[in-house]
Parts: sequence; C-alpha cells; structure tokens
Amino acid sequence: MFIKRKRIILVLLSSLVVGGCQMSDEQSKKTKSLDQKPSEVATEELPNTRALQDEFTREMIKSTKETEKGYYTLESKTGVYEMLFPTGGEIDGIGYTRKGESSEAFLVGILYNDKTEAQLSVKYTNVLSNDETGIGYAKELLTNSIGEDMKFEQIDGKGKVTYVAPFKRKETGSYGYGAYVHPDEGWGGVEIIYSTRCTDKTKPCDPQEETFKKRAYKLISSVEFLNKNKVE
Repeated sequence: MFIKRKRIILVLLSSLVVGGCQMSDEQSKKTKSLDQKPSEVATEELPNTRALQDEFTREMIKSTKETEKGYYTLESKTGVYEMLFPTGGEIDGIGYTRKGESSEAFLVGILYNDKTEAQLSVKYTNVLSNDETGIGYAKELLTNSIGEDMKFEQIDGKGKVTYVAPFKRKETGSYGYGAYVHPDEGWGGVEIIYSTRCTDKTKPCDPQEETFKKRAYKLISSVEFLNKNKVE
C-alpha cells in the first residue's frame, strides 16, 4: 500500500511539474508576442484595438505592446520620424500618400474609450529649411490650411523645436491645435492638426478644455526624429 501511494504521489508531482512548465511556456509566448511587430502576429491573436485590427494602420505600428497606456508608437514609412498613436486610432489608407523619404501625409480618425472622437492630420516634408524663412513659411501654410489667425507658442525640446497654437472655427464648429515640429538641425518637419467638432452643447467646445488639450499636446510633443541625416 505504501509503495502504491508513493507511486501515486510521484505521478501527481511529475504532472504538476510538466503542467507548470507548459503554463510557463504559454505565458512566455504571450509575453513574447507583445514585443512583436503586428505584421509578425496572426490577425486573430492581435489585441482587439482599432489600430491593430485595421490592416493598413497596423503596418505603421511599431509593436503590439503599448508604449504607454492607450498609445502605441507609430513609425513613419519615410523612416524619418515616429510618434505616439492612440490605440483607438485608424488611418485612412485610401488617402495616405508618400513620396519616398521626402514627404508623407495621412488622416487618422480617433475614438477614445470615453466615446469622444478626434481627427489627426499629419504631413511631413523635407523641402523646407529650418531657418527663420522656412519656419515662417511652414507656419503660414498651417494657418492657411486651418483658415484662422494663430498665435504660436514655441517649445524647445531635445533635438527639436515645436510651434503650436489653438484654433476655433465658428462657421464649422470645429476646434483644436495646429503645430509644426522640426529637428533643430537639417531640413524638413512635421505639420500636425488635431481637431474635433462641437456636437454636444452641454460640454465645453473649446481647445483649452483640459482633457482635449492634454491629448493634443501628448501627440504633438511625442514626435521624434530618428536620424537627422535623413532630413538634411
């Protein structure tokens, strides 16, 4: 009897060890997949977010792992810059344009977890110099695109300079922030327009509203230039 019980205990222990190893392997696989590029993961195994469930959008997402809560990292197809990208964002693949490493433009529709929506416009070009004349022209182009007078705030960052200004269009009810970000050396920069429409009259329709402003500045300030030689 004692021998039989001993055998049973050994069998149970070995089963637990094997089962534990299998669980560790499975957990390891799940953890490992979080650091993979979306293109390397089967569609059915991707996180259920708008950004990764959309075929075109996930081509520009660096990793299935969130860079920080609610945001992935977007890699420009020009290879020149990257920036944060909301998990609820979806790029309009039909409207996407690129010319090698010299220019890129796309629109993003964003749906946040709190059901609020926003639109993000991103344009990169390397034709403008980053001297006073080139920057002045970039701000003029941005102002003309929005159709409102804008007073820009200059923000100096590590290896880059950002010009950002709020806007509000009375005739369309849209509002948001326009920005131009350029590396402190070389040529070129990224134009960003982050906006939404005033649809709920019970809420403040103002770009200075705290949550809206915080989200706009998070995306604008996240732009990082990967290789200054690429924009020279």
